[in-house]
Amino acid sequence: MAAPTAGAAAASAAPAAAPVTAKKNRDWVKVVGVCAFAAMLCYLDRTNISTAIVPMAEQFGWDKQFCGAVLSAFFAGYGATQVLGGQWSDKYGGSAVLAGGLALWSVATALTPFAAAWGTMPLLAARTLLGMGQGVAFPAMHALLAKHVPHKVRSGAIGIIMACAHCGTALGFGASPAIIDAMGWGWTYYLFGGAALLWLPFWLNMGRKKAQAAAKAAAAAAAQQAQQLQQPTPSSSSSSKQDSSSSNPNVGFWPLMRRKEVWAIAIAQYTAGWGFYGLLAWLPSFFIEHCGLQLSQLGAFTLAPYLLQAVVGASAGILADNLIVQRNWGIRDVRVLMQVAGMLGPAACLFAAASPLSAHSPYLATGLITVAMGMSALTCSGVSASHLDIAPRHAGVVFGVGNTAGTLAGLVAVPGLGYVLQHTGNWSIAFGLAAAHNVVGAALWAKWVGDRPLPEDGGEPEGEMKLKAA
Repeated sequence: MAAPTAGAAAASAAPAAAPVTAKKNRDWVKVVGVCAFAAMLCYLDRTNISTAIVPMAEQFGWDKQFCGAVLSAFFAGYGATQVLGGQWSDKYGGSAVLAGGLALWSVATALTPFAAAWGTMPLLAARTLLGMGQGVAFPAMHALLAKHVPHKVRSGAIGIIMACAHCGTALGFGASPAIIDAMGWGWTYYLFGGAALLWLPFWLNMGRKKAQAAAKAAAAAAAQQAQQLQQPTPSSSSSSKQDSSSSNPNVGFWPLMRRKEVWAIAIAQYTAGWGFYGLLAWLPSFFIEHCGLQLSQLGAFTLAPYLLQAVVGASAGILADNLIVQRNWGIRDVRVLMQVAGMLGPAACLFAAASPLSAHSPYLATGLITVAMGMSALTCSGVSASHLDIAPRHAGVVFGVGNTAGTLAGLVAVPGLGYVLQHTGNWSIAFGLAAAHNVVGAALWAKWVGDRPLPEDGGEPEGEMKLKAA
């Protein structure tokens, strides 16, 4: 009687598993949507100070060096929680970590005007808390992607998320001048911080759907376990192998940190961070001082670079997936192409934008910076996807390592560029430093980037298909 019982269990398990699989295939789209909305809010809340700091400096009497310290305080908090956010997300799941981070940074954003009025230390504390909340966000998102998004569409998913992030930047730069003119600079913080309430229903719905899917999956797993008890299969040996790999001293965070492929991610993030965070922090000041614009004109000129960045980021992800899956390009070839183009192109444009040719010509400067920012979005299908290639089991923490390196660049670059501008007033030097970092980063990336799961990651996740078989 044992055999018929086992067969019945298998038969009952199969129909139960099929709806779960189908449901999961649809649910990854919702996960990407929730992450994309969060990414937009993330960049919206970190961007507004780049415009608001101009009237804030006038009101409180800040010089450029102090403005640089205020801007860079964000990066101190941002770097402090990157790796922790990745470890928590890989261990406990990215959904709760993302929600906790978003709540913290939204409250910090809304309280910033009060902190500025209270003094230097409260202001720096608010900026640091903003960074700490946002520091866990992208590691949490990438842990969710590694768990829920099919491998063959991950580049596209990352591109969509980063496109929405750049839309948040564009919205912040575009709306902040009008809000400041109409209501005062403080309202950029109140409105942007309060926007988190719009995200909450989508996150709650995602959590409810995931809970329902988990319950169905648990029922299917229980039926499958009953079958295995009746008829042992080789799967038991594979599970014991997985258990042993989890305790293997050659697998995990520290072994991964010894791999050049992980260092390729960290160095690319650091060198690209010089240009990205430097532009993000000082772009409004560049247009006012180098190009002679007024504060009320900033929205029109700072909007275009980030809108193009959003379009290019989404398109690059789709293109990368197409090259890999449909045209059989090697993963490494695609990652090198996207990253190198996304670093060398902006380097050339930055040199030209800060040259005397564009002085007092906001249209030329805007055109060059728009092209630079647009091309930089190609890296969404380079370094921003590489951790999913080389460490899918530890995607959150490896992304956290890379983003920590990028944050360190911001922590150094933003006040460093402020120091250069304070003592030289030369935008060519400031942008030239960022461009030089891009050139070095592109060369090292092309040499060290990886294209397959590393042994130190513990192997491919169970059931994951290789890309060329997808």
